[in-house]
Amino acid sequence: MLDHLLQDHMTLLAGVVTAAIALIILLRWTGQRVVVPEARLALKGDGSFDYDVAGTSAHQPVLARIAGRSGALGEERVAELAPLASQAGESTAIWVHVEGARVGEIAARDVAAFHAVLAGRPARCNAVVIDDDLAGGLVVKLDVMWPPRLR
Repeated sequence: MLDHLLQDHMTLLAGVVTAAIALIILLRWTGQRVVVPEARLALKGDGSFDYDVAGTSAHQPVLARIAGRSGALGEERVAELAPLASQAGESTAIWVHVEGARVGEIAARDVAAFHAVLAGRPARCNAVVIDDDLAGGLVVKLDVMWPPRLR
């Protein structure tokens, strides 16, 4: 009798654990991950979303997950620009993150202009992920005025 009762409880426990794991997987697969931006500085935008982030071709799987969470491309997101400084303190690159994932970088020709404003500090701006047939996949466009400036 005790063995039968213990076996029933173990079966019930296994079922609950399986259901919990399935629920976690389902929520991660369908849920939208929200990463709160950490950058305090914000870049001024004009709503045009015409600045193309470089290097997005190397981040297609990440961009597909970000775009797929909402079910539609073109939804506004928050991008964070993270300057990388050399040992001399010069900005060598500026990575672009969306929802906590690296999705590209500021074009090398524009790093000096962004560095003049950011001075090595991270900043945020609005961004969209869109499908660009000419670029061959998903791209990120930032809403920043040119030349870049803070709000």
